Amino acid sequence: MKKHIIAGTALAIGLFGAFSASAAEACDKCIEKQALQQFNQETSGLTATLKAKILELRGLYGYESVDIHKVNQLEAEIKELKDRIDLSATKLGIPPCSRG
Repeated sequence: MKKHIIAGTALAIGLFGAFSASAAEACDKCIEKQALQQFNQETSGLTATLKAKILELRGLYGYESVDIHKVNQLEAEIKELKDRIDLSATKLGIPPCSRG
């Protein structure tokens, strides 16, 4: 049962990611390419770390007994990384639809 929930969640996240990517393609016309390139360059390390933390969190949810302290720590780290990425985007004038 737990595997079905995890599989359903992964599918939903994958579909949302595909939708977000297509929305970002449509919105990329509303910003300067140089600003987007600078944003991607400034946040590439943060984005890689964010993806790794999200995968680690997903892995924790796959265990029978979840270490809630570790989950809380990872969720806080993920929120901080997202906040730093959003701050960089705001500084460069990148709208949310283009932060792919």
